[in-house]
Amino acid sequence: MSEVLGPDVHRGTVALVTGGGTGIGRAVALDLARCGADVVICGRRREPLANTAAVIEALGSRVLAVPADIREQTCVHRVVDAALERFGRIDTLVNNAGGQFAAPAEQISGKGWRAVHRIAVDAAWEVTREVAVRAMIPQRSGVVFFMAFSPRRGIASMVHASSARAAVENLAAGLSLEWSRFGIRTICIAPGTIATEGMHANYPEADRAQWAAAVPLGRFGTAEEVSGLIAFLASPAGGYVTGTTVVVDGGADAWGSGCPAPRLEVEPRR
Repeated sequence: MSEVLGPDVHRGTVALVTGGGTGIGRAVALDLARCGADVVICGRRREPLANTAAVIEALGSRVLAVPADIREQTCVHRVVDAALERFGRIDTLVNNAGGQFAAPAEQISGKGWRAVHRIAVDAAWEVTREVAVRAMIPQRSGVVFFMAFSPRRGIASMVHASSARAAVENLAAGLSLEWSRFGIRTICIAPGTIATEGMHANYPEADRAQWAAAVPLGRFGTAEEVSGLIAFLASPAGGYVTGTTVVVDGGADAWGSGCPAPRLEVEPRR
């Protein structure tokens, strides 16, 4: 049972979660399943998908795991085909898939820039459009989630990724203006630093300690704190929320960077 909602609040609905095998995506898939939803998860790696699917089945919910790289349009079509063939509808879409790397702005190549935007913006749009046109618009209902970053005013060494996430914030707002007439809600979630297995694997302890110290609540968030919010907003209780960004960051966006400004570099005298 979800820690946030009752076990039947999403009964009869179908959720599609991209990047659903690990991290926040896995937590979202599990929370929605605990609330009764049938869940479709996709991602590039088969093993995490299979592990998550096994847990969902143990919860008593139906699940479909589709290995796919949603950067490829044919894969997007295949995922949506499989979801509609199995369940006949899609009520909740969580665009969770993403990927980024830390680098000084002047060292980010065009290839690196495009790689980050391709998954965070282009792929999210491809999935959203496919789901909307084939499922949500015909059924005149649905809710679409996008994932942004906090702090929202820019993140050092992450300008490629934070600019991509700013794009999906605007996308969520714009789509709400157009698709509310179809009964479709579009919401952006902006997590702060979340303690996932990926963060622990990719960043040293010193960096993690510095980031935690910059959060007013003094700690990292958990994937379940993000997934619980999404489960609530996807439920009828969140039915009047659309076109906005909800920040889940322990106060980091309100605080700012929380670090001293970088020292001015001057050109050495010759």
